[in-house]
Amino acid sequence: MIAIRWQNIFDFLALALAIYLVLRWGREARAFRVALVILGLRAGSILARQLDLVVTGLILDAANLIAIILLLIAYQIELRRALSRLDVLAWLAPRRAIATDSELDAIGAAAFELAQVNCGALIVIEHQDSLNELIDGGVKLGGQISAEILEAVFRKNSPVHDGAVIIEGDQIARVGALLPMTRRMDVPQIYGTRHRAAIGLAERSDATVIVVSEERGQVSVAEGGRIQLVRSAVELSQTIRATEKPRTASLRSRLRDIVFGHIGLKAAALGLALLFWSISFFLVGNSIRTVTVPVEFTNVPADLEISRTSADTIEVQVRGSAWLLDSVSLNTLVGRFDLSGKGPGTQTIPVGEGILNLPPGLVIENISPGKISMTLVSSQHQPSQ
Repeated sequence: MIAIRWQNIFDFLALALAIYLVLRWGREARAFRVALVILGLRAGSILARQLDLVVTGLILDAANLIAIILLLIAYQIELRRALSRLDVLAWLAPRRAIATDSELDAIGAAAFELAQVNCGALIVIEHQDSLNELIDGGVKLGGQISAEILEAVFRKNSPVHDGAVIIEGDQIARVGALLPMTRRMDVPQIYGTRHRAAIGLAERSDATVIVVSEERGQVSVAEGGRIQLVRSAVELSQTIRATEKPRTASLRSRLRDIVFGHIGLKAAALGLALLFWSISFFLVGNSIRTVTVPVEFTNVPADLEISRTSADTIEVQVRGSAWLLDSVSLNTLVGRFDLSGKGPGTQTIPVGEGILNLPPGLVIENISPGKISMTLVSSQHQPSQ
């Protein structure tokens, strides 16, 4: 019978969490298939090693390494964004005040006023991700959000009309900023520099980018690498509010989202973790290690004590995969014998697998000696005459 320890449960949950984070990042970063390929190659490598397919394991390891290198090269921007989200201090720091409904309405009104006169504009609304390392140049402003200021910034006679306005919280933090261009090849030809810059920033951060087309007089919103056309100022304001709501959500709703959000990815992560776990621990390898295990007696009756034992240690041969035998600490094993219900005199107990709490994936190949004898005597001393 396989003994499951609390350490095994913790390791399984940690594995499932790691797989979930990889899958979620992969879906958001358009690298979902590559992430699945890497996980599949790793699972195949573990299985090959369990079956002692040395050459196959080496080939799968090499393919896995190549896939990881390609992932780092092709998706370095998405990786950079994912690593930026690991900034614990940024999460613990107090959040800035967010824009009010009237300020969001002002942004929508300004965008469509500019669209009516075919005046191009880029308005960036920062959320959780910091944009400091993604944008260049610009002039710090620190002014309040108003339709008049936004319209004035993008007028033709303004020296900063070609750049972007960065809105942080409830303030216009910077004007005339330069945004990174997208490298995607599937961007429609009708989109010019402003749209490519909007998509470029949106795919690298969680910012919402409003872009006004100078040629067509249309307003679009880029978010998460996607861009969509907006028909009215009311629709634009509603779209912006939808991106701001998660920042003001209650603790209960956040916890509910953590538990029940992305339920499909969580189920997939648990399934893949179970697959990894099964391959790693329930397919026993052929490597054998011999370890000397100390003997320990438990549940000794209260009125008895042990006066003599036939052995203080036992020799145990443990079989499993080589990597698992190297990763667990066999020196911490203890052979425990339960003396519940034993009476005084010499007792002989067979030495079986139940005396050791082995991690999953390891089995006992041989135990010596096959039995342990001990003598139990009364622990009550006779009073002296």
